[in-house]
Amino acid sequence: MYQHILLAVDGSATSDLALREATRIAAAGATIRVVSAVENPLVTFPLVYGVAYDIGMVAHAVLEGGRQILATAQAEVERQVGSGVKVEAQLLDLSQLGGTIAEAIQHQAETWPADLIVIGSHGRSGVRRLLLGSVAEHVLRLSRCPVLLVRAQEAAVAA
Repeated sequence: MYQHILLAVDGSATSDLALREATRIAAAGATIRVVSAVENPLVTFPLVYGVAYDIGMVAHAVLEGGRQILATAQAEVERQVGSGVKVEAQLLDLSQLGGTIAEAIQHQAETWPADLIVIGSHGRSGVRRLLLGSVAEHVLRLSRCPVLLVRAQEAAVAA
């Protein structure tokens, strides 16, 4: 059985499915570390000529959103697993860490160290996958430990 499960969440319905699966497979004595990555707003919100916004406010809002996603997921994991499983939470702030979301998740998995990574896959294909990328696929390619990809439900994929 897995003793150190790294659960990556992003607040989506697919992420909720991954959360349920991670709590289902966690055995007594295991630890689930819930992580959520927050992108660097200087990269995510590039400066556009003629458009003014306070990057500090944007950075604060992005961090606050990440903290809320993480707190909600941690509370739900704790509710589902009960007292036999330890639950930790870690915000991965890419403005501090650099790199991509997948690289931050992989780094966390290596340094913790995780026995298993659980992550949702939105199941995008074609042009949508090309434009939006696939964090789950990138994690799978980088990982040195097993990765459990939890596929989105059909209704979520169609949306």
